[in-house]
Amino acid sequence: MKIQILGSGAWGGIPAPFCSCRVCSTATEDHLSKNARTRPQLLFTSADSSFLLEVSPDIRLQSTRWRLPPIRNFVISHYHFDHMRGLYELHAYMKQMSPGAVVHCSSRTSAVIRQELGYLPLEINTVRPFEPFRIFDFTITPLPVYHEYAQDDALPVESLENTFGYLVECNGKRAAYLADYYRIPERVVEMVRGIPIIIADGTYLLTDGFRDMKRNHVHGGDITSLMQEFGAATTYYHSISHLTHKTHDEIQSLLPPTHIATYDGMWLLE
Repeated sequence: MKIQILGSGAWGGIPAPFCSCRVCSTATEDHLSKNARTRPQLLFTSADSSFLLEVSPDIRLQSTRWRLPPIRNFVISHYHFDHMRGLYELHAYMKQMSPGAVVHCSSRTSAVIRQELGYLPLEINTVRPFEPFRIFDFTITPLPVYHEYAQDDALPVESLENTFGYLVECNGKRAAYLADYYRIPERVVEMVRGIPIIIADGTYLLTDGFRDMKRNHVHGGDITSLMQEFGAATTYYHSISHLTHKTHDEIQSLLPPTHIATYDGMWLLE
């Protein structure tokens, strides 16, 4: 199993639209640097198959820049813009596919796709919390997390159907992807404790300035403290925002050992 980070940025990307902050200005000077981040998307490949985790709004750029193979299977964590709206870009591509595209997602995400993108020629595989499914030689287990603050907070873990992380296993290798969240259920914590690789949300990494405004994410030092509890061999942060007010190298210099800030094009396993 190999994993490539195709997009390491949060919802606005870096540089963000019409932003002249120091981080965005640095990325503008060099669009190929580690400071320039497209929206989140990961490529999982094995010897015989591949799938995308998230469908970035920047999929057109990512698919050409990184010379992606034809992809049929798309796994989505939740229905927010930066995680699935790249599906709009794939209409013409999907019409040419045989067999057709398959999207694997939660019931809430499935409902949004049917309502807003019902014209797309795709199959939806609605997956359930903790029930593994397969894509070729990959076994993928949905890991429900608390992200929609008003909708999720009073629900038991088995009823969480908005946002999923995923445990991905293939040929003896294991990695956990934790999408946006403000709380991770204890059952999920136990499932991924001690796993070799965790790929975790870093939207508000190293900043507390938006804690009261954005209650649907973990913030600042709470992010790294939570990840250290998991005991992963290596923790990688994705969906990094310009709101950190730090360049890639500055972020990396402040992270604990074995915690890595990802960048576009980075390989985690080769």
